[in-house]
Amino acid sequence: MNQQDRNFVDSNLQNRSFQGLDLQGADFRGADIRGCNFSYAQLQGANFLGAKIGRSPKLTIILIVVAVFVAIINFVAISQMSFGVVEKTPEDTTWSFKIALFVSLALAGLSSGIASFLQNSSIWQRLMKITSGAASAALLGFYYGGSSTGNNPQLAIASAAIAAIISAVICFVFASPSQGFYGKIMGNTLTNIAIAMAGSINNYGLAFLISSLSAIYLSSGNLLLGIFYTILALIMVGMSLLCFTQVIKQINSVTITSFQHANLLDAKFD
Repeated sequence: MNQQDRNFVDSNLQNRSFQGLDLQGADFRGADIRGCNFSYAQLQGANFLGAKIGRSPKLTIILIVVAVFVAIINFVAISQMSFGVVEKTPEDTTWSFKIALFVSLALAGLSSGIASFLQNSSIWQRLMKITSGAASAALLGFYYGGSSTGNNPQLAIASAAIAAIISAVICFVFASPSQGFYGKIMGNTLTNIAIAMAGSINNYGLAFLISSLSAIYLSSGNLLLGIFYTILALIMVGMSLLCFTQVIKQINSVTITSFQHANLLDAKFD
């Protein structure tokens, strides 16, 4: 990049990516660089006096809206299904749906939580995200597919299967880092926000169902199982909070000016 291309005085550069570029001596005086990605860039002697650095408000709002939308559609589906089966017993004809809900919530929620402990972009992390995304989509497909077809169980199951397959493909393609800043936002960041937020709601739903079991055993005098399920429910609440922190982390990763691993030797800041 020649010297003329390094003059960004008073420019609006919000959300642009300069990752890995040679910007030695670049002039960013008075420029708006909120949300810019300078990771691994060579910024020796760069001038950032008067530059606006920090969070990009527009992008932050967009990602928060996405997260809230995912939270709402998942909360409605999970809460309705959970309340619908919470009092079911093995003698009920719909007992199998309660078991299926437990399994699906566990797959969706726990896989999302476990993914946060694994190395970024590793095959195991991608596998956990794909599993979580597919299970979450299956739950949504089952609920909304069933609700829109008069609670037809066959169509609900078919909707769940189709949603799971589509989600698995999307997660497989986008759950790992994409090239370019906007590719990162539109690809893996949105996908990861959706997976983490859905995982948070699913873990909370699982905690609710487990706590209902705890109440049953405690009220019947079975303290051992009652305490066991209480502890398990609290663990699920913790996993729910963990997934929610991943949502915040994902939003911050692309909305705040990043100088991660950049060479800032002799760079000038206010």
